[in-house]
Amino acid sequence: MRRGEREKREPEITTATMTDKILKNLVTEAVSLDREINEKANQLKELKAQLVAEARGREGELARTDGGGTRWTAEGSDGSIARVNFPAPTLKSKVDGEGKVIEKIKNLAGIRFGRLFVPTIGYELAESFREDAATLLPKGEANKLIRLCQSASAPRVSFETAEHVVET
Repeated sequence: MRRGEREKREPEITTATMTDKILKNLVTEAVSLDREINEKANQLKELKAQLVAEARGREGELARTDGGGTRWTAEGSDGSIARVNFPAPTLKSKVDGEGKVIEKIKNLAGIRFGRLFVPTIGYELAESFREDAATLLPKGEANKLIRLCQSASAPRVSFETAEHVVET
């Protein structure tokens, strides 16, 4: 071999090091853990659904968020926090250029249509659509127009785990 050349080696083939009994136990443990995780995930999904339902029933306790949505916060008996966020509906990225919806939109926007929508193959909403609609149109028409151009947002639930202090 010359200087600077590397020796070409075949990739090493590792041999199995587990006995059949150890492998069977490993597979059994992995499958059991996978089932447990799925069960816990389903339990968590149900608990989150209950928290969302409770938050919806406590409308007076909802706090406004910077993004225009609302948030409800509850504290657990151990000091942990659950937050249910209801994001503001998102605006559609495009509106179909044909059909009943665009006709309603054009009627509501009136002569301001060209300011609120950017023509493409369909229509894209102007960058400051919500603000412009509220400024340019009467309140009722602006709200109807905005609702026609929104998509619903699903609630999200997050948790904060309380720090456990161990007394000595």
